[in-house]
Amino acid sequence: MKKNLLLIFGFLILSFALRAEVKLPSLVGNGMVLQRDEQIKIWGWANAGEVVKVTFKNKTYTAKTDKDGKWLIKLDPQPAGGPFKIQINNKELSDILIGDVWLCAGQSNMEALLSRPNIKAKYTSEIATANYPMIRQFTVNRDMAFIPIADVASDKGWVSANPQTVLSFTAVGYFFAKDLYKKYKVPIGIINSSVGGTPAQSWVNSESLKEFPEYDKVWLQLKDTNEVARIINVHQLKTANWHKEITENDLGVNEKWFLETDHHDVNWEEVKDINQLGEKVNFPKYGSMWFKTEINIPANLVEKTAILSLGSMLTQDETYINGNQVGTMNSSYTDRFYTIAPGVLKAGNNKLVIRLISPTTGIGFNPKNNYQIKFGEDSIALNQPWKYKFGIELPQLPKGNGLSLHSPTAYYYAMIKPMANYNIKGIAWYQGESNVSKPEQHQHLLTSLIKTWRNDWQKPDLPFLFVQLANYLATGTEPEISNWALLREAQMKTLKTPHTAMVVIHDVGEKNDIHPANKQDVGKRLALAAQKMAYHEDIVYSGPIYKSIKISGNQVYVSFNHVGSGLKMVGKQLEQFSISADGKNFVKADAKIVGNQVVVWAKDITKPIAVRYAWADAPEGANLYNKEGLPASSFKSN
Repeated sequence: MKKNLLLIFGFLILSFALRAEVKLPSLVGNGMVLQRDEQIKIWGWANAGEVVKVTFKNKTYTAKTDKDGKWLIKLDPQPAGGPFKIQINNKELSDILIGDVWLCAGQSNMEALLSRPNIKAKYTSEIATANYPMIRQFTVNRDMAFIPIADVASDKGWVSANPQTVLSFTAVGYFFAKDLYKKYKVPIGIINSSVGGTPAQSWVNSESLKEFPEYDKVWLQLKDTNEVARIINVHQLKTANWHKEITENDLGVNEKWFLETDHHDVNWEEVKDINQLGEKVNFPKYGSMWFKTEINIPANLVEKTAILSLGSMLTQDETYINGNQVGTMNSSYTDRFYTIAPGVLKAGNNKLVIRLISPTTGIGFNPKNNYQIKFGEDSIALNQPWKYKFGIELPQLPKGNGLSLHSPTAYYYAMIKPMANYNIKGIAWYQGESNVSKPEQHQHLLTSLIKTWRNDWQKPDLPFLFVQLANYLATGTEPEISNWALLREAQMKTLKTPHTAMVVIHDVGEKNDIHPANKQDVGKRLALAAQKMAYHEDIVYSGPIYKSIKISGNQVYVSFNHVGSGLKMVGKQLEQFSISADGKNFVKADAKIVGNQVVVWAKDITKPIAVRYAWADAPEGANLYNKEGLPASSFKSN
């Protein structure tokens, strides 16, 4: 009898354990960083009516799931520290830290990882010494949704920084976190939730779209899950057919143009320099395109280890030498360095063939590429003429799953809203390039985004730091209308929203690269802004921001906020100031610093009414700073 009772009791315990199984959101797991000095929310799902127990630091908290199976428990505020363990029913989570958590969001320049070639090359020493177990990142997987969903997804969960793992960190977010960690000596967690190419309207909720009928109309269609499923299905069929065409009907594949003995030279065009290809072909083109050239290899180099250096390409390549495939890659950011196996090269002429396959981004080479074969200390430039020919030309295949990267609300519902229970210290936002075509909308969109996210986290004063657009595009004479300058102005006007800060970076970008390598200065300037807005330090955290003008005769006196300990110029004279007598037509002006103001004038303007500074896509030479070394924002006075 006693034995039977024990068995029954054991079965009851087992059934209770099985019944009490809880599901946790992806953010709540081993290695997580929890926000210090605030109530800590732990939540999840279980059967309706279940009792959930959370034990932390020898204190147990309980909750009961609602009719939908949801539960939420609030732990007492905690000081920084760790590592700790948390027990949630039958789950034990370990290596938990208490510190500060920052949401790092936006588009490609926030998404850009330390592993991106131009960034990795710039920060080899930083990467090699990145031993910071108290700095951790949670990367949110890319996803789309047009109605609320329960959770975000992550492939790796929380990851601490070391020389291997840090390559998968957002570069801006890492340098930001590193500065904060060194300053405050508390664990820093960053949540990287960013997607390249996305505009602000993709990161707001449906209510924010009511004043933008063009976006609201799209969302009203996409909130229908059947319509979304139809779009995705159509795209899958298009994708399958596209790749079938590339596989089966590429003339180059069928005629084996990659072979050393290929004799199909009919109708091949020739170009002396591969970077001049755009002058002969009206790009973008999609499908496959073949390129071939000859390389003369001296007999004394044939037996040496060889590396074929081709730089980066805009899309997938298949590369052959003398009929042997030596490499293939599908990346627009990674340089091609293909090792050539012994026996592939021969003395004399060798045939190099490249097949480019492009469904979405267009066929093309990076104009910065340096094409060569390296033999240790020796190298041979690939400077012979190239021949090229289409294997098959096809229509462009839309990126992703058939839904536009610009789909309204797509990333808000999928990558922001589900995390709102997870307390954070603040937000670092780096986005704007994808709204350049309509800069007049951006202030309202960004303001709505800030308000929406603060409402989600139930913190009306949640610090929101954002990065102004870098210098990009224009060379020579700047356009009369610069959408990049207008977008920067819209960002600057967003500073009217309380508890916000803007980081100016038009001095650290690259006019020829929308993804500049310098991410450290961006992170450092964000960290300065955080020290002021989130940690309430009495510091200078911003460069000069336009305040007002006063006109005296033919001179305009410009006043600024955030002058710090004073204004300064970098160089012999102030550049990038212009002046206008009608507010529309501007001419280059002289300028000088007088106290905490800048005086601006031009000899041909006797009655000025307006001033502009750094008003250009890429304002080269803009050199007004405060003495703390932070650059002044571009502006126009009216």
